[in-house]
Amino acid sequence: MNFYFTLQFKRIYRHIDEFGVIPLIGFALLLALFSWVSEAIFKNISQASYYYIGIGLLLTLKLGNIKRTVFLQKCFPLETFWKVRMLENTLFVLPFSGFLCYKQAFIEIIIIHVGAIMLSFFNNLGIRSITIPTPFGKNPFEFVIGFRNTFWLFPVLYILTYIAVFVDNYNLGVFSLIAVFVCCMSFYSKQEPLYYIWIHSMTSKEFLNHKIKTAILFSSFLVLPIVIGLSLFFSLERLQITLLFTVLGYSFILLTIIGKYSNYPSQVHLFQTLAMLVCLLFPPLLILIIPYFYKRSIKKLNSILVC
Repeated sequence: MNFYFTLQFKRIYRHIDEFGVIPLIGFALLLALFSWVSEAIFKNISQASYYYIGIGLLLTLKLGNIKRTVFLQKCFPLETFWKVRMLENTLFVLPFSGFLCYKQAFIEIIIIHVGAIMLSFFNNLGIRSITIPTPFGKNPFEFVIGFRNTFWLFPVLYILTYIAVFVDNYNLGVFSLIAVFVCCMSFYSKQEPLYYIWIHSMTSKEFLNHKIKTAILFSSFLVLPIVIGLSLFFSLERLQITLLFTVLGYSFILLTIIGKYSNYPSQVHLFQTLAMLVCLLFPPLLILIIPYFYKRSIKKLNSILVC
């Protein structure tokens, strides 16, 4: 068990390193982001601790997916397998219980840990034969794979939008909107094999434009229910803010795609990460950053796509 958990920590450390961020800084950024989101939930939602528990427990369900469960069952004897599952779930909700401790919600801490341990006995083996349908057909694989991995998150975010409308909490609705865009951006976090690009009979510019158009179209399917909800039930002044966040969301998806191919086949470069962070702090810089990465991407793809 010690070796397994040490290995898991090293995997997280390596993923952050491959993302182009110094791991210690990456851990600090993740902690800061988690704290900011947690504080926003508690600031904007009444009875936030119960929603917070629900979010934490829903996220632990990812640890019970089919591949992981089968892998762990092959690695460990049955008794050790259950110990690993319970310990994994307990460690996963530790950041949530830590923040609940900060909020002095001690009963909720007990609830989330008991819930996490109970969920460790729930595995997705029973639904292994179900293929999650997607509205994205056979088009670029990112949305098909990404949607199947995160399909459970969208109903949660749509419910949060409904709650935002019901309790007249606009900030919560904006949070749901941003979360959907971040989720769509995550679909492009991994580099595809060279063959997946090479098979296209397109020029570099056509290929990149095709990727961008598809991403904007498919992300619109996921984003529009929230945008429509916020537009219909909040004031005209807030409609402008909604549209601003929507435009920024599309811009960051565009930046994610061209940033991915600007370093292909390497993983995301530190410079791209810093550029995105700077753009988050000062979005007008997108006007300069996007053309720069677009030209870099075309140059990289020229060596792969020859028409």
